[in-house]
Amino acid sequence: MKTLFLLCFTMSLWGQNAALVIQLKHIKVGYGLQLANAFGNGKVNVQTRPDSPGLVLSGPPELLAVIESAIRKADVPLTPAPNVELTFYILAGGEGANGGPLPEDLSGVTKQVKGLLGMAGLKMVESIQIRTRAGSGGEASGVMGKSVGNPSYYQLRFGEVLVEGEPGARFLRLGHLKFGGKIAIGQNYVETGFNTDVDLRDGQKIVIGKSSLDTSGTPFFIVVTGKVVE
Repeated sequence: MKTLFLLCFTMSLWGQNAALVIQLKHIKVGYGLQLANAFGNGKVNVQTRPDSPGLVLSGPPELLAVIESAIRKADVPLTPAPNVELTFYILAGGEGANGGPLPEDLSGVTKQVKGLLGMAGLKMVESIQIRTRAGSGGEASGVMGKSVGNPSYYQLRFGEVLVEGEPGARFLRLGHLKFGGKIAIGQNYVETGFNTDVDLRDGQKIVIGKSSLDTSGTPFFIVVTGKVVE
């Protein structure tokens, strides 16, 4: 009778528990462990496989099924973030501004600037191109234009660029954009610039800031355009 009782008790425990091996393909073992422990609620024993990236689980079948479903949903290839190509143009206003001719693709923006502010002319001082991944930031620095004597410097930085919307109707969001310049005035340098957040449509060109290049009040404008690179 005693032997029969022990046998029945062992069979009862065996019926309450099950074992499961899950082979991981894309996520790391550490993340798989976190998922298994979170959904196991302390009732599932989780071990790693020393010979391959997998998990060995034992516990109530209903919890094993929940864990397996959660891991299968998470264990998928990551969709790579798209690349974004950004171009910044530094334009100087006024007849006496130093710079070169404007690109043809800026004609629409320059007409707006001239119309709104009554600028007699705009010239290209510098163009800056940055390619980065969506969700990441970027920065660039250099000499502004072809300076004679003491050069003027610029520094451009943004915290991140986000891509929102579907193809054909995408928006780019530039966060914590900072443009700063060190303008040579005689033997001294004057710092100028601005901070802002910018939203623009994929391929759109917009004016994002205006400041001064020298003591005479020569204005310069920053124009940005961006596109998602597939």
